[in-house]
Amino acid sequence: MIMDKPGNKWSVLDFIRIGYEGMPAASLGGIDVTYKCNLRCRHCYFLKQNYHEELSIEEWIAKFERMKNEGFPFMICGWIGGEPLLRKELIEEGRKYFKSNVVFTNGTIELPYWPDVAFSVSVHGTAKYHSQITGVDAATYQKIKRNADRDDLDVVIAFCVTRLNYMCIDDMLEEWSKTAVKGIVFEFYTPMKGENNELWLNWEERDKVIDHLMSLRKEYGDFIWISDRIYRLMKSDKARQITENCPFPQIGFSFDPMGNPKTPCQLGPLADCSRCGCILPYFSMLLTHRRLLIPEFAVSVTKRALHTVTQHMHRPRPLHLHEA
Repeated sequence: MIMDKPGNKWSVLDFIRIGYEGMPAASLGGIDVTYKCNLRCRHCYFLKQNYHEELSIEEWIAKFERMKNEGFPFMICGWIGGEPLLRKELIEEGRKYFKSNVVFTNGTIELPYWPDVAFSVSVHGTAKYHSQITGVDAATYQKIKRNADRDDLDVVIAFCVTRLNYMCIDDMLEEWSKTAVKGIVFEFYTPMKGENNELWLNWEERDKVIDHLMSLRKEYGDFIWISDRIYRLMKSDKARQITENCPFPQIGFSFDPMGNPKTPCQLGPLADCSRCGCILPYFSMLLTHRRLLIPEFAVSVTKRALHTVTQHMHRPRPLHLHEA
């Protein structure tokens, strides 16, 4: 479905089309908002891509208008980088083109009040472990926690499981389940080509962590945001079959800070796909196979609907300055 104007929204017809036809090409992807970041995380793939330029807001808007005229579906966009909230103005304008938007941030900058946007805040362990990976001190960790602990926004935590932090998963769930965040997405580190196993868990180790996460879902339920259905695809007996013929390019898009396409995905050509731990290939497998898509999609829609109803019933609407 082509957007007639900014402010694109999901319709019942969209869901019917997806159910019958599957996800269209370029329906899910990411835009590198900026090459700049205020952290230097040890596991970050983006820092290894060495970008030094970025399009202006006006140039991005012109690109979106061209894409609209060419029939781009404008469904789901992840705003990433770099630290995307360093360019909030670009997201403010660009998000109007897409039906769903997710901002992937390190949480050091206060989250803007965008209730129609989902936020994924990167926290790679409890304070001690997060510091080892990102270099932030205890005070900054608490600042990130305050920024993420918002009951007026849709916030989940992104935890990249590495050899340095897998042992704190239980403590992480215990700590963050007491906040207002909606859950934690546990993914796995993807090395770049030629890198050793300093951060990467081998397949046997990864399988054990996945089994443990699925067992923890009995206690934490959907607070562990990735479903068992996806985690089973990420295990060693299925994962490599999927990544060898990654389905993401069939439905995905990736743009660098200059608006150029990135291949094979946002991780770029240096990524070692044979050791991929990103959720995208496995989530894309669901989206490109209707037998797998329909139950996963139904769960996601139900979860979102329940969250929306609860939010409107039990949370006060923030008072804006012009209403004070």
